[in-house]
Amino acid sequence: MSTSKIVIGYSFGVIFFFMFIWNGVALYMAHKKIDILLNLFPNSVGVKILAGLRNGGIWGKLMLIGGITGFVAFSGLYLKNGQLSREDLEAIPPPLKRKLAMMHWILVTLATAMFVLYFIGKYEGLY
Repeated sequence: MSTSKIVIGYSFGVIFFFMFIWNGVALYMAHKKIDILLNLFPNSVGVKILAGLRNGGIWGKLMLIGGITGFVAFSGLYLKNGQLSREDLEAIPPPLKRKLAMMHWILVTLATAMFVLYFIGKYEGLY
């Protein structure tokens, strides 16, 4: 096995490990902080739709936290199409807003890095 394949394999493992950590943080937030998060969005239609996932087990809670972080990270898009209320968004404390947006961008970065490493490893002509 070549050195580049070993590096790609270890990088894939590190990214996979960090995805487990992200899932742990998201499940912690879903278990301990979900009431606080849902009460911050009383007028947002999109969050009310996602609130049904609260009773959907582990996957439902992960999807709920992922949806809420997506609403915060891409607030402009959701404000424009009416799924998020401006008053609700402004009522979120800035440290919590920053944490939710950072969680979403970390997930997007990890997923993108995993796909990039997969395709680099799949096509041997790239290295």
